[in-house]
Amino acid sequence: MTKRPLVLAVDVGTTKVSALVGEAQTDGELTVLGVAASPVVGMRRGLVFEVERVAMAIRDAVNRANSMAGTDLTQAVVAVNGDHLAIEAGQAGVHLKSGTVSPEDVERATRKAAQVTLPAGRETVQVIRRGLAVDGFRGVVDPVGMVAHQMDAEVFVVTGLTTVIRNLRRVVSMAGLNAALLIPAPQASADAVLADDEKQVGVVHLDVGGGTTGVTVYRGGHLQYLGVVPIGGESITSDLSVGLGVVTTQAERLKLEYAAVGVEREGTLEVRAVSGQSVKVIPVKELQEIVAARVDEWVGLVESHLSRIEWAKGPAAGVVMTGGGALLKGLRSFLESRWGWPVRLGAPIGLGGLSDLSRSPGYAVVVGVARDSRMYGLRSETESVWKRMVQMWLALWN
Repeated sequence: MTKRPLVLAVDVGTTKVSALVGEAQTDGELTVLGVAASPVVGMRRGLVFEVERVAMAIRDAVNRANSMAGTDLTQAVVAVNGDHLAIEAGQAGVHLKSGTVSPEDVERATRKAAQVTLPAGRETVQVIRRGLAVDGFRGVVDPVGMVAHQMDAEVFVVTGLTTVIRNLRRVVSMAGLNAALLIPAPQASADAVLADDEKQVGVVHLDVGGGTTGVTVYRGGHLQYLGVVPIGGESITSDLSVGLGVVTTQAERLKLEYAAVGVEREGTLEVRAVSGQSVKVIPVKELQEIVAARVDEWVGLVESHLSRIEWAKGPAAGVVMTGGGALLKGLRSFLESRWGWPVRLGAPIGLGGLSDLSRSPGYAVVVGVARDSRMYGLRSETESVWKRMVQMWLALWN
């Protein structure tokens, strides 16, 4: 029977766990067979604080995605997020004994470049190749088969705190899964929504999640920068809850329905007080001031990351935003006015199957994780058509 290359991707975010079962196609497209999300409690800015509750959310999302796809995958590719992530640059060259570049030479140079000294308590999450050079000529995309004497590789080594990564692996294991590969969430989100030409001419990608914002910059077709800001959409919700004296669910509703950046509004809103016994009147202006203060802080932190990039005229392809926090009303226009760059919302591209369910900006990370698993050579779980038919038949009768 025909074997199908399948992948299970998992994104453990601050507010939700997303799971996706996909099948890699020969044309590079990802066919979505199942996708699900479950609310999660016990995560803060990419860190696990309550293992049991996080494991339960992972299990629920994965079970529903597997059920939708008619699969039972347990090997997972998992996103790693949080402001503990950092990058180290590495560079190394190798001599070519055969006189021509082989795939083994490329891998050998990459491994050598990745041998950077890490601070105590940190470990490698992923090695991202930035560029290759053959006999001093940089910008070579595919050097295999070229005649040369020397090949050099430049890489970014993405590292994370060992304790954080171990806790993530632990909750994934408690959910009955094996974390076969880890992918940095900012990179995964960018790879899900950015086109090759955008990466070539220069683009900034912001993945505004619940607790953090991933910042990635591409230029010349390669990653130039990766960082994480410890503020996301949940920070605004928390500020509204404390500042207005309302419960979190009310604060989230106020944020989604009434909050807007760069817009002055008058009037009042009525919500139930925390006790639930009386009505609380909230000036809209007060709500807007709370949102504006947090957005200003967030923009300042993002700009501190972007200031590390040398720009001639800024990113030619502008800024692409993903994540649930990117949906805040007025944020896109506010950033365009402040930076003078075009800003747009990004959605996962190159999808087939149940693509309508996973094209939301909030699913960019989990789609990118599934797609990047092929880039890093993960052996996908395979499943025969016969096994899948049996599973579907049993499901009909249970």
